[in-house]
Amino acid sequence: MTSKKTKRSIAVIWSISAVLITVSCLGCSRGPKIASVRGTVTLDGEPLPYAAVVFNPENGRPAGATTDENGEYALNFTQGREGALIGEHRVIITTRRDPWKDPNGEVHPSSSEKLPTKYNTQSTLTFTVEPGKTNVADFDLESSAPESQASRKPGARR
Repeated sequence: MTSKKTKRSIAVIWSISAVLITVSCLGCSRGPKIASVRGTVTLDGEPLPYAAVVFNPENGRPAGATTDENGEYALNFTQGREGALIGEHRVIITTRRDPWKDPNGEVHPSSSEKLPTKYNTQSTLTFTVEPGKTNVADFDLESSAPESQASRKPGARR
């Protein structure tokens, strides 16, 4: 036979355990499932610096990045979360931008669009983000190639 103190102690232990399990599970689901996406964008074989790269899923929040001086990028889903939603995305790449400041405070002037519309406003670029891996989405763009000749590295599709 158990005493009232023992029953009370067991009840307290169960209560504390339930609270700990609940609190630990709050961090288990930190939003939708995403996967890392990084890559390189080139234009006519040369790195394309400071281009905006946006992955738009059929449903859900887009992910975006800006290429560095080497044309490399890593997508950001939200502040503090790198990657993009799992699944098929329409990809938009543009060089048009308003004046902006980099992280060092240096002001960069606005820039006009250097790319054909098939890469931005009428984009034909797509990419499928797969779970559980770092997805590499490289895009080799051509400034004046006909639609059928636009080339992209494996993993990226038209």
